[in-house]
Amino acid sequence: MSYRDRLREMTYVSPSGKSYTLEFDALSRTGGKKAPVSEYPGQDQGGVQDLGNTTPTFPVTCYITGSDYDQTADSFWDALHETGPGKLYHPRWGNINVLPIPNTQEEQFVEGCGRAVFDITFIKTNDLSFEYPIVSTDKAALVSTNVETAAETISAGVPEEITDTATLAGGASAVLDALDSISEGFDTITDLTDDVTSEISQSITDIENTIDDLISSPADLMTAVLELYRLPATVVTDIKTKIEGYSEIYENIIEGFVEATGEYGEMFGLISVAMVSGLGAAAAEATTEGDTTTRDEAAEVVETLSDLYTDIKDSIQDLEEAGSFSTDYETLLATEAALSTAIEALIDSALNLPAERSMTLDRSVDPITLCYEIFGTTDDLETWMEFNDFQGNEILLIPRGREVRWYVE
Repeated sequence: MSYRDRLREMTYVSPSGKSYTLEFDALSRTGGKKAPVSEYPGQDQGGVQDLGNTTPTFPVTCYITGSDYDQTADSFWDALHETGPGKLYHPRWGNINVLPIPNTQEEQFVEGCGRAVFDITFIKTNDLSFEYPIVSTDKAALVSTNVETAAETISAGVPEEITDTATLAGGASAVLDALDSISEGFDTITDLTDDVTSEISQSITDIENTIDDLISSPADLMTAVLELYRLPATVVTDIKTKIEGYSEIYENIIEGFVEATGEYGEMFGLISVAMVSGLGAAAAEATTEGDTTTRDEAAEVVETLSDLYTDIKDSIQDLEEAGSFSTDYETLLATEAALSTAIEALIDSALNLPAERSMTLDRSVDPITLCYEIFGTTDDLETWMEFNDFQGNEILLIPRGREVRWYVE
């Protein structure tokens, strides 16, 4: 395979979902290091600091041609001015979230007529963006709504039918392997009720028993898998362990999906994208019910969920490259909406949580005395002792060197 085979069309998808295929003659990108140099008197070598990389940009001169080029070009110009980042399917450097900066639109009517030429700088943006102020007051309801939308969109984005024998066999095997990983990931979630555990087991068994029919009808497969993903999501238990469970599932299934997509191509690739996108949507839903005790714990959940979303975005690009296809924009947008809204809700709720404080004792002291020194009262002595999990002699005398924790509103 030569570089010509690897070169793709350039496509820009606007924030509203409008798609434009752009012609081009040359490509370039800019970047580099943020490396300020400090020069010192009397020394031949200054100090150089590595402050990370500059934001990548992708400047391009591209054009739109055809008998109706004028109408398409005007629509494209308007799309470049929509609010928010779009998606650039770059011919050379992957699928990138970008903010377009249109510089000029030029048209000739003697030589080169029938063509609109655009000078644009595409600036890479972060995967997650937040809109302020957040208007919704019921964040959990908004997350749930976005998850429902994502579930419907993800199921609609898979092929209607698969008939290729090799894809059916290989796809069924890959999904069965994923079911084992899903079961193991859910086993790490604490305090699941017997009813939920039983439902998970039965759901996995049902999928295994009907996998041949489901893999030939991917929409039915995704309906079953999404129901399975979401079984633990709304259980009222520790949110942190739920998110970590979903992250573990992702880590255990993605490599097999990329390999299977490379072998069986676009059809299974679209199923793989739906499987990991659905996992992200279910993880977002897991934030709507459960316990997060302190701001520090909420920050850990935000970081874990953000990392999961970034990994899912990267893996979708890996799947696209492995199977030589493009994911529909609606699936990407719906998954992002579910996860970004969940993260916004976590950040917002964290502001109302107590902050955790800790200290390492420089002396031995009994719990009653220390509790009074910290809080000015012993009203919550029992709760505070349980929180610190004092054991044995510690319930009478906390030894020097012991770390003690408490909450501050």
